[in-house]
Amino acid sequence: MIISRVQVQNLLKIYSKDNNINKVEQKQLNKIPGKNDKLAISDESRIKHRAMQAIKQSDDVRMDKVNYLQEQISSGTYTISDDEVAEKMIARAIVDRLV
Repeated sequence: MIISRVQVQNLLKIYSKDNNINKVEQKQLNKIPGKNDKLAISDESRIKHRAMQAIKQSDDVRMDKVNYLQEQISSGTYTISDDEVAEKMIARAIVDRLV
């Protein structure tokens, strides 16, 4: 799975907005005397929380691929063409613009 820089930035914006809203709501609740504390978590927040937990628990490194590449590099057989590098760079730029 490829995660672009733009996707990560959008996710961080969403979470920072949620945190700012929660801080404002908390300040407003503190100003109202005699109110009981209540906690209500929206379905959207629950989904976001589950997604963040899944991301934290997932393996970020595919060790089989890392070991394979390390063997190639150490033996001097690792080669990649300029065309492949250029194609990946262009594809990544296109995805970043679309997302």
